[in-house]
Amino acid sequence: MKVFPFKIPKSGEDPLIYQEDIEISFYDKLHQHEEIQISFIEKGEGAVFAGDTISQYREGDILVIGSNLPHVFRSDVQENVVSVMRTLFFTFNSFGRDFFELSTFRNIQPILESKQKRIYYS
Repeated sequence: MKVFPFKIPKSGEDPLIYQEDIEISFYDKLHQHEEIQISFIEKGEGAVFAGDTISQYREGDILVIGSNLPHVFRSDVQENVVSVMRTLFFTFNSFGRDFFELSTFRNIQPILESKQKRIYYS
């Protein structure tokens, strides 16, 4: 399956991009992007393919998808049922080189820097 390189649309030098997906089905093309993706599944369920992992997602899940990790969401489509996902996109350097060096963020730094391609759930 071909992985599509994807550019997250942003205006100017915005360090953080917020996106709402309110659809019957989420974007269904296998793709990757430079930005780290943190998504909250407000409504809906389905499967997410990320790297070499296939996992189920459902309402209330928070997913962290690493930089350049190929992924795709496969929504369980039900007639007239809308899925809602709220997402933040940013790069490791979006907030300055030293931002994630602050003690507050040291615990999440390994997740963001991981060279292993994986998806994290909360």
